[in-house]
Amino acid sequence: MDRNGLTDKLVAKLNADWGAYQLKESTPEAELFSQSLKESVSLFQGVGQSGNPYTILMVEEVTLHHELVNYSNAPEMVNSIKPALEQLSDANETLKLVQDHDAYEKAARTYSSKRKQGGLPLDAFREFIKSHTARLTNRLKATSSVPEKNILRQRKDNLKVANQKYMAMQRQALGMEQGQGLER
Repeated sequence: MDRNGLTDKLVAKLNADWGAYQLKESTPEAELFSQSLKESVSLFQGVGQSGNPYTILMVEEVTLHHELVNYSNAPEMVNSIKPALEQLSDANETLKLVQDHDAYEKAARTYSSKRKQGGLPLDAFREFIKSHTARLTNRLKATSSVPEKNILRQRKDNLKVANQKYMAMQRQALGMEQGQGLER
């Protein structure tokens, strides 16, 4: 048994902190913020519904720049966002390249079989999607509100849509039939 009563004090303090947090979350400002985040989720849903990889990447780039400004005092976030922006730039270049079927077909031949999945190259676009999805998944593990997590989930869904559309573009550029080159 705890002789100093530290355990009881800690439990009481944690309960008091949780109560204060709940009060903070029910202020008019917090409720306005929560409502605003719900509207943001709807906008992100619209981006995903567009099914346009260009739009999805553009919105992700704007969001990352916004996060870079807002999290500039958190080195862990900056060290994650900066590489994401570099990868996103490479992904944009690859998205342009896949439009030129001849050039993309030549580039695709340079990928070893280890760098292909279902016959499709794991190029800069798909690497960005994979890495950035992992980043967003890691952020979902952090403490944040439900609407904040819903935004992260929607961004992940948007990346999935972009990846599916991009893989269709890859198949078309490589002259594969629709059923070929599907992810396992």
